[in-house]
Amino acid sequence: MRRVFVLMVVGLLLLTACEHDKDMESEGPLASCGPAPSALGGTPMLPANFPSPGEVTYTGATIAGPSTEIMGYWTGDLDAAFAGYKNALTGAGYQLTKTEMDAHDAEVNFSHSGTTGQVKLQEQCAGRVKVSITARPG
Repeated sequence: MRRVFVLMVVGLLLLTACEHDKDMESEGPLASCGPAPSALGGTPMLPANFPSPGEVTYTGATIAGPSTEIMGYWTGDLDAAFAGYKNALTGAGYQLTKTEMDAHDAEVNFSHSGTTGQVKLQEQCAGRVKVSITARPG
């Protein structure tokens, strides 16, 4: 009787693990994008020589103490946004201090001429990636 119970528990654990893996794989395609957010009127206060790829539209900016945060979106997918910012930053003379890419978001940390910061990228919908740039005196 004890052996049957142990086999049932092991079977239940295996079934639960398989269901979890199946759920993780079945996230499916991204939802369609609604209307794009309105573009920021004017140019945001980006660090000196900071690249502004053509696929990016800026939508807002805030200042919190010494840090500046610029919000916007990249028209395209996460892979293109990640590669685009890495290439644009290195091409503009910025040093990449850390990069990380996960399934639905990515970060590119940078430094240049007394400025440090991060470009954070998050999938929003099919064809649009949220962009958050944080820059601060380094």
